[in-house]
Amino acid sequence: MIDGAMSLGLEERQVNLNNKLWTASAIDYYPEKIKDVHQAYFYVGANIAIVSTYQASVQGYLDQGYNVDQAKALIKRAVQLADEARQVSDSIQPKFLAGAVGPYGAYLADGSEYRGDYKLSDKAYREFHHDRLAVLIAEDCDLLAIETMPNYQEIKAILELLKELPEIPIWVTCTLKDAKTLSDGTPFKQVQALLEANPQVIAYGANCIAPELVTSFLKQVQPTAQKDLVIYPNSGASYSPEVKEWDAAPHSQQTFQTYTKQWHKQGAKWIGGCCCTSEPEVRAIVSSLN
Repeated sequence: MIDGAMSLGLEERQVNLNNKLWTASAIDYYPEKIKDVHQAYFYVGANIAIVSTYQASVQGYLDQGYNVDQAKALIKRAVQLADEARQVSDSIQPKFLAGAVGPYGAYLADGSEYRGDYKLSDKAYREFHHDRLAVLIAEDCDLLAIETMPNYQEIKAILELLKELPEIPIWVTCTLKDAKTLSDGTPFKQVQALLEANPQVIAYGANCIAPELVTSFLKQVQPTAQKDLVIYPNSGASYSPEVKEWDAAPHSQQTFQTYTKQWHKQGAKWIGGCCCTSEPEVRAIVSSLN
């Protein structure tokens, strides 16, 4: 059971995230509220917390006036906050921390994570991702969530980089153009073959896609999947990169209540919520599978 959005959880606690660092800014300014969001998700039944480092790239912090040591310290603090929430949770079920690694497109803060229409050299991708990955691994995250990935070359570069770092289990989840296609236009079967062949990848799938797309996506990948499939869609809302806000779509608790069993029957073993989901959606997922 994966948790829901950190962003909506913070907004529900009156945190303004309309800035280029998004939830990564709250690690510095609102750490206790991040911890509170994690605790709330554990309370309703999630047992995997995604650490609030999706947009916490070292370069992103440097652009906002932090130095390298400060940036790394904030990434480290995000893991500590999730772990503190885990320690105070009274549930007896095991709980796991997934260090979030968002794409280069998230750093651009222009909606590129839903298009994948950027191109760097493999070396540049590795340099961009290296320090955050190293900190998350050093802080003993249980696994890494390489998430919201829209670009095939970037995924390849991250997997190559991880060979150079201490070994850690990872999942890779992507954004999609449609049920068969990565956001940058790469056939997902090509992505699937890459992930199936990588020994560090223990699960893969899609996140921050519309719930209505999930079943058709699973039908495409499940027949040839040898590893676990991961799904954590958004609420179905649309993102505006100009104002850096999602539309006013209502909570989607009923949507998740309706679809979760269907996704599980189609092979999804790891299920949660992404943007514009909160405790009601995670509670719906948990209740659907219990």
